[in-house]
Amino acid sequence: MLVDVIARTNAAIYQAAQSQSQYAGMGTTLVAVQFYDNRLAVAHIGDSRLYRLRDETLTQLTRDHSLLQEQIDSGMITPEQARFSQNKNLVTRALGVDTTVDTEVNEYEVLPGDIYLLCSDGLNDMMDDDEIALTLTALSANLPLCAMQLVQMANDNGGRDNVSVILAKIKEPFPASRTAGRWWGRVQSWFVTLKS
Repeated sequence: MLVDVIARTNAAIYQAAQSQSQYAGMGTTLVAVQFYDNRLAVAHIGDSRLYRLRDETLTQLTRDHSLLQEQIDSGMITPEQARFSQNKNLVTRALGVDTTVDTEVNEYEVLPGDIYLLCSDGLNDMMDDDEIALTLTALSANLPLCAMQLVQMANDNGGRDNVSVILAKIKEPFPASRTAGRWWGRVQSWFVTLKS
């Protein structure tokens, strides 16, 4: 479902950029999630990120599609050097710049107490992961306040880009309903019985 929606969104952005001169060259990054059956599917393009805070440990679940990430992966620069690089916004994938887009999709187990942070690079370019983790941990009981604080801190640190933040906290397990599947199975068996 995520890949299909992203493909349609990509086509709409691409068509707008091709048909209206004021949108020429337009593109964007994306991170999107779908929670289901105690799991999380994440789809992303570019350098917008998904983080998970679990037991006060912050983990980046997405890997940037960027020149900087490729340089880190190849050993050309260290993650510390990357923090001060001038090439931060050179993405290798973006939504809307071509007729098709390669969306990376991954799946993760979700546990009660997890906090998920979806953000644009305007946040993680202005704050290091330790600052983000500390803020999430300190304000985990009030996610609206936490989101406002993260945006404010990014802006206070220079705010060189737009800062988008979405937070979600898992309060309890959410297994898929097995009742619907059993009901549909019974309906199908009736039709099989009627046919024979």
